[in-house]
Amino acid sequence: MHKDTSTSQQIQLYIKTNCSKSKKVIAYAKSHCNKVITVNLCRTKSTGTIWHNILSKLDKSPKEILDKSMPYYQENIKGRDFDARDWTVLLMNNPELLRSPIAIKGATARILDNPTDIYKM
Repeated sequence: MHKDTSTSQQIQLYIKTNCSKSKKVIAYAKSHCNKVITVNLCRTKSTGTIWHNILSKLDKSPKEILDKSMPYYQENIKGRDFDARDWTVLLMNNPELLRSPIAIKGATARILDNPTDIYKM
């Protein structure tokens, strides 16, 4: 389990394993900030509370941050409707469905569809 410890002096990155976009984001973040904390969502078990905190900072629903082009999404989720809690559980159990890395700095969060978006933090 991971505890949210982000401050305005550090950048916390939520990434996926073997994601080229995540690797670029890490490199850009380290050039932008001295303190970068990386949380690999595929290796670190997250909780509903952590996802609720991330989603509230992003001001997005779980469904909005999913990669809808992934085969798993297309085969098992597309066309189905869940309540917010179930979408969060789906994200907790399938972090590989996250469409892009997420950066948090203080009270600000951003989904990094473009790795250079880290500079907007």
